[in-house]
Amino acid sequence: MHKRWLMLMVALYLTGCGAQDDEVEESQPEETVEEETDEAADAPSEPTEESEDTSESQETMTAESIVDAVEARAGENRNYFLETQVTTEYQDETQVTGTKEWYYTEDGRTFIRREVRTGDMPVQYFVSDGEQAWQYMEGDSVAYVSDMSTGDMMARPSLAVGKRLRSYRETHSMALEEAVEIAGHEGYHVAFTPKEGVVGMPLDVYLDVEHGLILKEVMVQDGHQMVYELVEFQNDVDHASERYELELPEDVEVIDMSLPEHDPGLDGI
Repeated sequence: MHKRWLMLMVALYLTGCGAQDDEVEESQPEETVEEETDEAADAPSEPTEESEDTSESQETMTAESIVDAVEARAGENRNYFLETQVTTEYQDETQVTGTKEWYYTEDGRTFIRREVRTGDMPVQYFVSDGEQAWQYMEGDSVAYVSDMSTGDMMARPSLAVGKRLRSYRETHSMALEEAVEIAGHEGYHVAFTPKEGVVGMPLDVYLDVEHGLILKEVMVQDGHQMVYELVEFQNDVDHASERYELELPEDVEVIDMSLPEHDPGLDGI
């Protein structure tokens, strides 16, 4: 049972608590997304000139304002590299999953590369050039290709930040704790406590307001522990088209999972 818990927690953090928001956001035209991003940048959570002074902003910041700012800025991250690690522990078993993600947008196309390694298991690859999406596990005899996916593993990773925080706000109350430095970023510690009548676990979340990042997240309950940590973040990364090409061994069979083209002649059958 505890192995299932470990795998569930890792899946939760790799997919950002579900794909519903991703499907809505990614299915919209690029221009619409950009317009919404600009609106988010103009929202009250965006720092004003009066709040540029660090000491003053720290005095006036609340848990709510910090979470608002991180949610807004996370959606603005569009060309970046993100490396994270999820460590789950139960009794004497520990599982570590490391993820490297590149995300780039250009001329209305979305380029994605995600590499996931759990323990000593082979690396899983999820790669898209904006038109087709590839999935492959190192050492397998088959790989899968499909039309550009809007599912969890092909969603923009920074969107998971906003979704997780919105989910926590619905079920937890928030309190601002001390600020710490994590992976070279200033992290505001927000303690989430389950609201009365809500079945859940307390969370310690460390947020980077400047870049809209979750730097670290800790869950501990009934002997289970999950720690999500940022390892590295680079924004405004240069585009390299070869990065979004999946090189496969010659003997790997490619299975096309693309949806068939619509045939009007079949309507009504």
